[in-house]
Amino acid sequence: MPIAGDGNDPAPRTFRRELGLEFSKSNLEDLPGGGLLIRGVKLLAEGTWTDSATRTPLAYRARALEANAGNWKDYSAWSRHAGGIPRDITEKIGAIENPRYLDRAVAGDIRLHGLTQRSRDTVAMVKGGVANYVSVEHTGTERWNAETRQYEADEITFYGVAIVNRGACAACTLRGNEGAPEEGETDMELKELEAALKAATDKIAALESQAATAETKVKELEAALTPAEDPKVKELEKALADQRAAHETKVRELEAAIKKLGDGPGTPATQPPGETRELEPPAPVQVDPHSGVVYGL
Repeated sequence: MPIAGDGNDPAPRTFRRELGLEFSKSNLEDLPGGGLLIRGVKLLAEGTWTDSATRTPLAYRARALEANAGNWKDYSAWSRHAGGIPRDITEKIGAIENPRYLDRAVAGDIRLHGLTQRSRDTVAMVKGGVANYVSVEHTGTERWNAETRQYEADEITFYGVAIVNRGACAACTLRGNEGAPEEGETDMELKELEAALKAATDKIAALESQAATAETKVKELEAALTPAEDPKVKELEKALADQRAAHETKVRELEAAIKKLGDGPGTPATQPPGETRELEPPAPVQVDPHSGVVYGL
């Protein structure tokens, strides 16, 4: 299982995944004793797949598949994945042979031994086109790619495969490996992306609706806070302006009058211009200190 991460940690994390591909139709070979050899099956192809174990997408690059194509710890082919219940030995229906890197995928030959009823039933179902998918079991490390913003497989260790009804890897098939998936079939990743897209679209629509409602309320508040025009207000404003103008005019008149007074009386109009005359001093007088009578001298 993957170690928890927030998508921003560059350190590798471990994982265990189960991915399914479809068998090819033209590579079936009957074996003595009721067995079946399926040649050139794509066990893990390049792409981004969401597995049945962790249910999280992981990108598998061609370089990682090529580097780890021969890294197998167990070659068993099972009739089902282990899940939470230990598998019975009779559920081991065959084995992987000649694992290799082929056409941007890890490929191998699947030999169904036909020794048990489960194996013989699987052979019949594969030949009849009922069982079409193989799901590889593997562990390893995955790294966060900051440019593509997704986890990518780094080291991969394979632990066998299981024949399943439907796998996560759309290219990993037993029959019709070169063809497109049947109409109406989509892989798990596509379904998850569609669900995520619908959720994002619904959220955007809800946010747009909330924004429109908020804008309407803002306009209503602005209208309520803006006072209506009153003719009396305009009349009062005009009267104040006229009064201010009259006051300014009066102030200018007073300033002119004050300036004129400050300049003095000027030259009398009866005096000829350019003439000056000295006044004679008054005749001396004497005042009697007892009677106050003034006597001329």
